[in-house]
Formats: sequence, C-alpha cells, structure tokens
Amino acid sequence: MAEAEQKVLSDLRKMIMEGTLVAGEKISEVSVSQMLGVSRTPAKFALARLEMTGLIQKLPGRGYAVCSVKLEDIEQIIQLRGVLEGSAAGYMATHGMADEARQAFVYSLSVSGAITRKGSVTVQDIEDYQAVNTLFHETIMDLCGNDYISKVYDRIRHLPMAELGAVAANLDRLEGELTRMSIGHAQHTIIYEAISRGDAMRAEMVMREHAHATLDYAHLFVGKDAVDQSIKSVTAKSGAVRRMRTRIGLLAQL
Repeated sequence: MAEAEQKVLSDLRKMIMEGTLVAGEKISEVSVSQMLGVSRTPAKFALARLEMTGLIQKLPGRGYAVCSVKLEDIEQIIQLRGVLEGSAAGYMATHGMADEARQAFVYSLSVSGAITRKGSVTVQDIEDYQAVNTLFHETIMDLCGNDYISKVYDRIRHLPMAELGAVAANLDRLEGELTRMSIGHAQHTIIYEAISRGDAMRAEMVMREHAHATLDYAHLFVGKDAVDQSIKSVTAKSGAVRRMRTRIGLLAQL
C-alpha cells in the first residue's frame, strides 16, 4: 500500500467517524479525488477498503453511500468479534495447532517483532505490519479447527470494524503507530504461547482483550478529544471502556 493510499484511507475514515461525511452521503472516486486533491488510484483503493470494513456501501451503478456509524455500534461489534476470536483461540489451544497455523504464526511474529524492535517506523513498516497482523487474526479464525466459528464470523464481517485486523494507520502519528504495533506484537506473542501450551483459558482471555483493544485505537481515526467525548457516554452506561483500558495495560505487562 503506497503512502498516498494510506493517507486517503486514514482521512476518509476520520471524516466518516467525525461526521464530516454524514450517513447516506454519496461519494465516488471522482468526488474523493477532488475533495482530497489526489488521483483516482488511491481514491479507488480507499473506497474499496472502506466498503470491506462496512463504513460505506456500494450503490447500484456507480458510487458509494456512507453508512451510519456510532462509537457505541463499533464497541458492540468489536465485542462480538472478540467473543468469536477468543473462542477460536481457545478451541485451537484445546484441540491442537496445525502445522500450517504454526508456520503462519511464526512468520507473523518474526516480521512484527523485527518491525517493533527498530525504534521508529516508516510507511513500508506499517504496511508490512498490517499484512502480518491480518495474517495472525485470519489464522486464528480460519485454522482453529472449528468451521462453525468462522461461518458465524462470515455473517458479521461486513459490519463496521468487524474485519479481522482492521486498523487504519495514521501517518501523522508514527510514534503512536509504533506504540500500537508494539502492544499488538506483545499480545500476539502471549496468545501464540498460550495456544502452544494448550492453555485454552489464557488464549481465549488474551485474544478477547486483544480484539477489544481495537476500540482503544479509535483515536487514530477521529482524534483523541472526539473519541474521549464519545467514550464518556459509553463509559457512563457500562464502564466497559474504562475496564478495557485497565486490562490492556495489565496484559502488556504479562
């Protein structure tokens, strides 16, 4: 993924989450190109990715429409995805890891580990990390040994932020990207080791927490102030986000 494509994807995601692009608004390659001052190639790529993550939907003929998305909706979707990923990790730990899965895990961890040890990141590093991050999550889901878990996931994968490994990089905050990737790599390592030991309870718990951490990265899309304001309303209802933040910090120390 080129830097221009990353930037357009990040900018559009922010605009949708902030409400600059409102639900039902029509957008296209042409309108995005004009709005962001880019060619149609990165605009086309970004729109395709946004459709995959459920933030926009394809219209008959040409163009897309922005979907209605609220932080509360995303929280619930991520919680559901976490249940499925956690169940998949626990099942794999209980019933054993296939050679194909082990090879994918080892490769993913070797690449993400090398990137996070560098101390700074480039656009290419972010692209490489996102690729192996998706590989790790897809391996959990697709090779856990329980086809029904993946079949259930297939029914929700079109929803906003339900896509496995879904995170849009913020190229203006590379230091924050390194922190995000370092925590993600550490949690992936914990999950892999738990599965290898056959520790189903730990594998499921950490996998769920790792999936939930996606919400904590929402500031990469909309900015810290906007997210904090939205999180206050969610926290007032259930306290879930506050507890999640605490658990993420604890898991990073395991």
